[in-house]
Parts: sequence; structure tokens; C-alpha cells
Amino acid sequence: MKADQRRWNEQQTAKPDRFAFIRAHLRSSVVHLSPVLFAAICLLTAQQAVSAGELRTLRSAHYLVHTDLEPSLAEDLATRLDAMHDEYARRLGALGGGGSHARASEKFEVYLFARRADYMRLTQNRYPNTGGIFMSQRNVLAAYLEGQGRDGLRRAIQHEAFHQFAFTAIGPHLPTWLNEGMAQYFEEGIWTGTQFTFGQVPPRRLRQLQHDMRQRQIVPFTTMLATTHEQWEKILTTDAERGATHYNQAWAMTHFLIHGANGTVPYRPRLIDMLKRIHAGVHPQAAFTDSFSPNIDGFQARFEEFASQLTATPEATMIERQTVLADLLVESHRIGRRYGDVREFREDKIGSKARLRYNKGQLKWQTSPDVRIYFADLDNRVFEGNELYFDHRGAGPLPDLVCRASQTLRLRTRFHDTGERIEHEVLCEPPSSR
Repeated sequence: MKADQRRWNEQQTAKPDRFAFIRAHLRSSVVHLSPVLFAAICLLTAQQAVSAGELRTLRSAHYLVHTDLEPSLAEDLATRLDAMHDEYARRLGALGGGGSHARASEKFEVYLFARRADYMRLTQNRYPNTGGIFMSQRNVLAAYLEGQGRDGLRRAIQHEAFHQFAFTAIGPHLPTWLNEGMAQYFEEGIWTGTQFTFGQVPPRRLRQLQHDMRQRQIVPFTTMLATTHEQWEKILTTDAERGATHYNQAWAMTHFLIHGANGTVPYRPRLIDMLKRIHAGVHPQAAFTDSFSPNIDGFQARFEEFASQLTATPEATMIERQTVLADLLVESHRIGRRYGDVREFREDKIGSKARLRYNKGQLKWQTSPDVRIYFADLDNRVFEGNELYFDHRGAGPLPDLVCRASQTLRLRTRFHDTGERIEHEVLCEPPSSR
């Protein structure tokens, strides 16, 4: 999207480019490559590593990370990968390993590129609408930074790394809806610097779910359970809006199976039972009905009741508020406005009645007409100067925006100049850090 198409008048509405092409529900995961393509990619990768001389290899506990990203970012991603692997293993360890697909003594291979063009060469230009991918034939994960930003890259890695782990631990027959749903569940995990917190419900996912329910676009469970990988891929490549619904519903269904309950009986043990059955060779649809209910329509009714009462989690809500503030700050910088402190920033946005408009296919939403809520906690109490402030110690094009969101959550937004635009990332820090 060209820069002039991304511009907006902040006194009216805004349309920030939210990386529309990034894994925009057109993801190709667990891709099965032909032997010819497999060999070509092997050769291509070797040639790239030798001739370009740009990739270095980080060895972590579970991964070999081949990358040309800047060292601090690459090391952060390797640390997160190991932590995610441990979370996958802790939750799925009861499955007992991956049978013939397990390579316990080998590290997982990961390629992380700075440039999209290098990622496209690795994947033979076959998946232009993806920001990350797992190629099952080689057991290789690949992703890139350019265009999707650091937050997008981290989500892509957390998502695709689950596919890589599941292929080994469960096998190749995990149904696509559950494979994608679990990957998105882990994708939304928040890294605190020492551990992940899961079960997050981001406002953007809730908006999509509520939109699909209002429009009666929820896919019948009988259809969802029977959708093959090939059918899923066809939906994504021929109907982006329908693909968005499928992806988000897969996340919501998985969230329901992990956090929902039938009366007093939690569903999570039943989900593990279903995965064990699939691992043992039971057909996925039969495994679902054996573990949950043969009454698929009744089960869907319980899901829709659960979904209608779902609310965004506090952590994810505060991260979205930080993202809105970052977008406002970047646009202010573009039009030449500078602020000495957050109070000055806040008063300027209140005075101009600044709003942003976000577009994603059929789903369109605007930020609140009361911009104060983005400068406030979840009780709508405006943050004091020592709770939301600029930190000028960084080397970015804008000062870090630090928010002491709660006693247990501290957020730091950092800004990076890519040469074409200013991007930002939201990091969680220990509350006591300075």
C-alpha cells in the first residue's frame, strides 16, 4: 500500500495500514512439498547461505536459527522459541512423543529473514500472502521481518512453531481447524520476559467473532470438522473474507475447548483425549465425537453461548490501547508535531478529537470518540505522569512509550525507522524494571 494511501486527517478519521497482507488469513501452514520442490529448496538454501554469506546460525536449546536479523532481535526470538517449545511440550507431553515423525535428538530448523525477498526465494514464490510458514517435508520454519513489524514477526513465529512442534509430537493428521486454532491460541500468548501467559482474548479477534455472529457467518461445526487441508487452502485463496471467518472461528473454537466447560466438567481434558486419539491413528472426526459429543449441533449451540459472553482480556486490551497510542504518535510525528511529555500529547489529541479507523476486509472499526480511554487504565482512570510517560533513553526515531498498566503488567512501546516508515512494537517488562 502506497504511503499516500495510508495518510489520514486526524481531525476526522484514520486508516492506518495494519499490514493487510501479513498472514491475512491466507496463511499456508504445514505445506506438503513435492520431492522436486523439496530438493530445489534444499539446494537454494545451501546456495544462499554460502554465496550471500549473510546468514549466521544461533544454537538454542531446541532450535538452529539461521538469520540475518540484528543480533538483539535474533537472540530475543531464539529465547522465545525455546520458551514456546517448553510450553508446547508441557501441554502436549502427555501424548507421548511423535512416533515416526519424532526426531528428539535433532534441533528444529528455523530461517528468519530481514527481507521478504529472501523469504520468497526460500519458498519459491509460492506463498506470497504469508508472513511465516512451516514446511513439513523439511521440518523447516521460515518467517521475515520486512513489512509486518516485530510484533507481527513474533506472532508469526509463535504460530508456525506450533505447527512444527505438532507435526512431530502429534503427527501429520491433526485436522486443519484444530491445527490452526491451536497455533493461533499460542500466537496470542504474551511474553513477560520470563514466561508466557495464555488464554488471551484480543479485542481484534473478539470484533471479528462478534461480526461473524451478527452476520450469521459462523461456519457449522459439521462443516468445520469435515474441512480438509486442501479445502481450507482453496477457501483462503479464493475468498479472503470467508478465510478470515474460518481462521478466527478456529481460534475461538480452540479457546472454547481449552477454557469452556459443560456444566462443571471442563473440556480441556477432553481435548487432550482427542489429541491422544488422533496421535494413535483415530480419524479426527471420530476422535472429536468420541471425546466430546456425537451431537455436533448441540455442541455448537454451547460454543455460541460461550462466544456471546466472551470478553477481551485485560492484558490484550491494554496492549491494543498502547498500539493505538503508538499509531497516533507516529502520525503526529509525520505531520511535524512533537511533544515534551505524555500530558502534552494527550491534550493535543483530546483537543483535535483524534480518531483512527482500521479496515480489515468487511470488518471496519474506529477508535473511541473519547480518546482519553487510550491514556487510561481499564477503570478509565487517566494515568498519572509516572504511570504513562516517554522514555528518551532509546535510540529510536521516537522516545519509548512506557505504561505501568497494572501492578503486574508494564508495557514498553519502541519505535523503529525502517527507511520507509516508522514501525513500533509493544514489549512486556517486569513491573519493577526501569
